[in-house]
Amino acid sequence: MTRTTEVYTGAYASGKSETSINRALQYIKKGKKITLVDLDTVEPAYCMRPILGELKQRGIDVIAQSDYFGLGEAGSYVTGEQINCLNNQGDIIIDVGYGATGLDTLDILNGIENEQNLKIYLVVNTSKFETRDKESILEYIEFSSGLNKTPWKKFSGLISNTHLSDETTKEDIIRGYEILKEVSKETNIPIVAIGAQEKFRTEFTQGSYDGVEIWFYERLMPKALW
Repeated sequence: MTRTTEVYTGAYASGKSETSINRALQYIKKGKKITLVDLDTVEPAYCMRPILGELKQRGIDVIAQSDYFGLGEAGSYVTGEQINCLNNQGDIIIDVGYGATGLDTLDILNGIENEQNLKIYLVVNTSKFETRDKESILEYIEFSSGLNKTPWKKFSGLISNTHLSDETTKEDIIRGYEILKEVSKETNIPIVAIGAQEKFRTEFTQGSYDGVEIWFYERLMPKALW
């Protein structure tokens, strides 16, 4: 069977890494083999490296830089294992950092253009200035699409992940979704999920809102800031 390769990208602090991790955990719970690739070369100080051990204990095969070279937004090198991550068997999840090249970062991955079931998702947090309203999100979609607009390099879906960390309310989540819904109508890019912390499970008892599935997140990335 054709495997699934999912790519998650988005603006700074959109929650793309948290989304990637929790999506990987969803796959693990279904008994699937999953490789999680940390391809964030822009923000080495806030990557998955500090929690690699915990992720691997939970059954996720993680590919990331193994040291702490680079500080802040100084950039970082890319390893051969990252470049050849698609050689791994099973489903693949790739966390792409924000930055000027957007999806062009994917060009370094050998064989990415040949993936038959490639899904590229944009994670949107409308609490961030860069994606605060419909107009800014539309601009960000164009920006993050990169310069090398090859046919395979297009967004398959949107993830509505409006949050204010621990201060997030149900109203914030719904507000962000309604803004992104307008973007979805204009671009014909579907909203495939709504991200929400696990604590909101009791407020969205159906596990969905407006017919869109809610992915309830276990917050692991706060442990990753070193």
